[in-house]
Amino acid sequence: MVSFLQALSDLKSLPRSGWLSHRISFHDVESVADHSFSTAVLSLVLANFEVKNGNRVNVERVLKMALLHDLAEVLTFDISKNYLEYLGARGRILKNEIEKSACAHLGKAMESFGLSEEYLAVYDEYLRDRTIEANIVHAADRLDILLQVINLEHRGYPGTLMRDLWMATTKSLVNTKLRSVQKIRRIIVRQRRSRRVRQS
Repeated sequence: MVSFLQALSDLKSLPRSGWLSHRISFHDVESVADHSFSTAVLSLVLANFEVKNGNRVNVERVLKMALLHDLAEVLTFDISKNYLEYLGARGRILKNEIEKSACAHLGKAMESFGLSEEYLAVYDEYLRDRTIEANIVHAADRLDILLQVINLEHRGYPGTLMRDLWMATTKSLVNTKLRSVQKIRRIIVRQRRSRRVRQS
């Protein structure tokens, strides 16, 4: 149990390495815990919106998934997609295998509370991304990236540094069938566009 709780604390000082590869100063890079919190809140909003519009969503499971989805990184660190692109499709598979193994290791710390199997099942569901709950968390994860791009631009970083990330992330969200995701994606895109107009 102690190692699990320590992992939660350690995430506060673990940087999101993908921003470093986009030449963002280490002092301006969010921690994994920062990202996990934002993803959890976005997941809650998306889940509540979907429920309100008649979809069956297990909101509690969404929140568990969002809060746990990057916990393994306390052992693996944040393995940026930029570092894995040279492996092609094998890169994503390798990342999932490493993080799943790390999550299993952390899960053992929860055995005395009888929560190990449940937490591992939630994490496995997230990796498979086949349920509406997993779809919501994956979408929230990407929406948070877009919001962070805007945040960094507001701090003075040129959008050109993150153009590829913005384009790839928005493209990954375009075809989602979740109305909540499309609604928030459009709001974020409009917000960025209006900020740029005001600054020009």
